[in-house]
Amino acid sequence: MPRRPKLSRSLVAFAGALAGAVLLSGCADNRQNVFDPSGTYADKISTLTNLAGAMAIAVGLLVGIAILVIIFRFRRGKGDPDRVPTQVHGNTPAEIGWTIAPAVLLVVLAVPTVSVLFELNEDNPDAMVIEVEGQQWWWRYMYDVDGDGETDIVTANEIVFPADTDIELRITSNDVIHSFWVPELNGKRDAVPGLVSTWKLQAHEPGMYWGHCAEFCGLAHAVMRLRAVALSPEDWDTWVARNLEPAVEPADEDTPERRGYTTFGQFCATCHVIRGVYETALERDPPLQAGVAPDLTHLTSRTSFAGSLLNLYLPDGSLNVGQLREWVLDAPGQVPMDPDNLQGMPSFAGALSAQQVDDIVAYLATLDGDKPILPEGVPITGD
Repeated sequence: MPRRPKLSRSLVAFAGALAGAVLLSGCADNRQNVFDPSGTYADKISTLTNLAGAMAIAVGLLVGIAILVIIFRFRRGKGDPDRVPTQVHGNTPAEIGWTIAPAVLLVVLAVPTVSVLFELNEDNPDAMVIEVEGQQWWWRYMYDVDGDGETDIVTANEIVFPADTDIELRITSNDVIHSFWVPELNGKRDAVPGLVSTWKLQAHEPGMYWGHCAEFCGLAHAVMRLRAVALSPEDWDTWVARNLEPAVEPADEDTPERRGYTTFGQFCATCHVIRGVYETALERDPPLQAGVAPDLTHLTSRTSFAGSLLNLYLPDGSLNVGQLREWVLDAPGQVPMDPDNLQGMPSFAGALSAQQVDDIVAYLATLDGDKPILPEGVPITGD
């Protein structure tokens, strides 16, 4: 009797390594969790996903059981290795059954799917509108807080809004296709150049919810993150009042902040806007493919920068001066970008002295001057 081949050691090792990798992946601190819906629209998607998952598991179990029955019932006999099971050609009841059953399952899944799609795209005239622009490799948000059709607040990387409120996003892109995604609050919506797409957010409770660009968009796509901050009504009013205030020039002469203000104007104001101080970039297109760089008017009111990749504060609440200094000096060394192709911030290594970099960071620390307004329990690092 011929011997059955044994599994090779390499195959066993590969299977063990794969199983270990799957188990270890569950230990990751995943802040983008589709299985933890925290808003009305995410709840709808989660319910639909659970239904589809349950149906898939049921079908998988039935198919698996059928395969096992076939393997053991019709396996080659020990006494007669040449025995072939009786061959069956055609079974009308079975063929009708496995044609109708999938069709019924698809109908059962299609009805709630279509219903949820309509609900996700339903207009809500009472929703708060926030304009969203994707660019390589960060997000810009614009607010018309008084409803006069003019933008009152411009911020970057962190979208802030009141909790338990419907938010209508109007999403577009300034360069290539991006995709806006905050898994705990809703599904994905593409940001397409020349097209404005509407989408919704809603958070049941104040908190910070992490998101990511979900469409490959170039060198730094993997680190193009975002943070969605839902505030209580009182904190939201305070945040709006703060962000409506323009910046002011440092008053004291011959200080690091004043020197940094001057150096910023020489090297940074071509692309970056500081409202009330440096606004020339509003009047002309900066030398960027996206045509815009992050508005820094209220920089210290955020928890992050560089596409929400880098924390603006340390766990003790102090400004992350070291990381900010490295960013000002050599941004391409911190995040993949191609400034020679007008994609991202250029390196100033060799153009700025150590003292000039320190002065710019000292000036940036004055932009707003207060720490971020965050929901209770959210650390200042956002982690």
